[in-house]
Amino acid sequence: MYEYRDYFDKNKRDEPYISSAEELDDYLRLLDMLLEGYLEQKGMSKEKKLFSRGLVITESEMESYFSMPPYYRDTDIWDPVIAMASEEAFDFIGNRVQCTGKQENGVFLPIEYLINKLSLDRTGILSLILVIAQSVDRKYERIYGFLQDDIREKTPTIGLLYALLRRMTPREESGLFLPEIKDREMFSQVFLRGISDFTLGSRLYVDPLIRKLILSQTPGIEKKTDNSGSPCIVERGQRYPSREPFYAYEEEDEIPLFFENAGQKMDKFLTSAQHPFCYFENRDWETAAHILSLYCKKNGVLYVLDSGAYMRLPEERKRECLSALYLRMMLTDGLLCVRYEREPADKQIQAVDREGILKELSLFGKHRTVILTGEEKEPGNLAAGGIPAFLIPEPDAVLRSRIWEFFLKNARLSDEVDIPDIADCYDLPYGMIKSVCRHVIESAKLTDNAVTGRKDITESIRQINQVNFEHLATYVKPVYTWEDLTIDPREKKVLKTACDRYRLKNRVGDSWGLKKKNAYGNGVSILLFGPPGTGKTMAAQVMARELSLPLYRVDVSQIFSKYIGETEKNLREVFDAAAKGNVILFFDEADALFAKRTEVSQSNDKYSNSETAYLLQKIEEYDGMSILATNYFNNFDSAFVRRITYTAHLDLPDEDARYALWTGILPPETEIREDIDFHFLAEQFDLSGSNIKAILFSAAYMAGAEEKPVGPEHIVRAMQYEFLKTSRVVDRSKFGMYGVYLV
Repeated sequence: MYEYRDYFDKNKRDEPYISSAEELDDYLRLLDMLLEGYLEQKGMSKEKKLFSRGLVITESEMESYFSMPPYYRDTDIWDPVIAMASEEAFDFIGNRVQCTGKQENGVFLPIEYLINKLSLDRTGILSLILVIAQSVDRKYERIYGFLQDDIREKTPTIGLLYALLRRMTPREESGLFLPEIKDREMFSQVFLRGISDFTLGSRLYVDPLIRKLILSQTPGIEKKTDNSGSPCIVERGQRYPSREPFYAYEEEDEIPLFFENAGQKMDKFLTSAQHPFCYFENRDWETAAHILSLYCKKNGVLYVLDSGAYMRLPEERKRECLSALYLRMMLTDGLLCVRYEREPADKQIQAVDREGILKELSLFGKHRTVILTGEEKEPGNLAAGGIPAFLIPEPDAVLRSRIWEFFLKNARLSDEVDIPDIADCYDLPYGMIKSVCRHVIESAKLTDNAVTGRKDITESIRQINQVNFEHLATYVKPVYTWEDLTIDPREKKVLKTACDRYRLKNRVGDSWGLKKKNAYGNGVSILLFGPPGTGKTMAAQVMARELSLPLYRVDVSQIFSKYIGETEKNLREVFDAAAKGNVILFFDEADALFAKRTEVSQSNDKYSNSETAYLLQKIEEYDGMSILATNYFNNFDSAFVRRITYTAHLDLPDEDARYALWTGILPPETEIREDIDFHFLAEQFDLSGSNIKAILFSAAYMAGAEEKPVGPEHIVRAMQYEFLKTSRVVDRSKFGMYGVYLV
């Protein structure tokens, strides 16, 4: 066997390492020395044929085993020569590391960094080198197979580690069965993927991050010094293999801290927190991640664990995931955020078991773990466990304007884009604003010299901030403008006032203190009433377009249920979904929902009244806009009407209004003959706006089929069909000269 001096140059004992490769070479020399001694002990020099089929054991090894007394039959018995040589080798490496550390610009030594960060003893160091050696030279795989008595077992095991340690350590110091491991939990997480009850056959393992660090393959890893001047590594924002439910999160350097007060309080909170866990109250997990990421730029790395993705993993993968997280927390002084799912995307997966996750994360007790959630209130089970909570206030309209302006600073905005107005109308959290702005900018790149308008921004909001009403409401695309809405100017003024109130509800409400005096929500509700066809649905679309808000028509038939409590449940789902999406809720034929309360003569009356009261409560609490339309105003409960913000009466149009409708509904592209007397039609026929629209559109399609401009014959025929549809008498005398076109 070669001796210690054959492996190490004593002249370099007091020389610092000039590269991390030198450090690795010395540890590999130590490993070679231990492996060679063990190979010699197994009889490598006594027989020519060492390998048989599968099992690797020699006759001399068996003979020597049984020739010794029972106490000394261990094939990996302590060897004082090996023990002294390994002690000198560890001392040699340690001295060179110490010399390297004394230099002003010392070389970063990854193995020494791992030893310090993970508190590795010699058991851990040898485990690390055994596994890393395979990535340097494949000869080690063949050596491991031979020493482990199975040429197919090319990965080092606890058994091989035990054998090498026993040759370095007397039996009375090493224990009878397994080597002494100072931190058994750490050893399990780092070298065994979280297996706690390991055996001699358990395979050793190291995370790819450790391989990259030692072998200087460091994409995404930055070496720097921490606040105390000690070397450290920082893992840059990236996902690991896509199958992993966690990743390093970081904000771009140019993004400022928008929540200054919350950031300062959070800094103090985390510094003084005694509990390993804490909970952040905020509906947007990315708001807290934004603050924490900037905090971690000087205090480590922020890791985010998606609890929903984690809970869907098989048990074995969960163990591996936590081991990988544990290692990164140890190496980077990381801060872990657990992102809770309130409503998992996979409906078959139930809500995350918070207590279960906390129990599984108990191994992170040495580190700070932040629990994030989409819920705005702290779950009681966390509070009952003594977990402290930190409230992150929602951004007000002024702060939202700052966020919009920052992320849209590189966009070419049209003059119609009023950022404070958008910030007030859309009560969006930080993460949503950031996503919308990036979507808008990327979409604009598809068109050269593209200018971003308000419509582009609001459409991006609608696409990203998807609202799931299931079957209870449907999206209505607004196509009408104020010019299309032909109603009494006084009622139109009411609708515009309602829009202005909604547009300024936060800016005026906050600066003038009005919101403090409002016991309910900060929303706006409008009741539109009048005969059928007077433009109630059109008015709802006009207001939605004016405010650039999505309009959803609530399906009243799906809301009502004969089962007790189901109607309230459906209403709650509608308003909860609407609150997440900043949408306008449109209740058509609302008198079915808000009818006058009746005397309680039977049980059904009591439940019907409670449903009406519950709906009124939800509308008052809703911070968005609610529009209700009815043909029968007298059917409404007077108590309910008093609590509506605005009411607008949309009556049948007078003659002037009807003329405006006859001449303004069809678009300019439509060919219309000049001999049509629209004044006559407006004077003779008392029609609603929806009637006139139906007649004109029907006439246009008739004319198109004949490849002619729209003429009086088409309008008269379309009017006749409309009268028949509504069971209205066709009085030929009222058509005057146009009567000849009646069928």
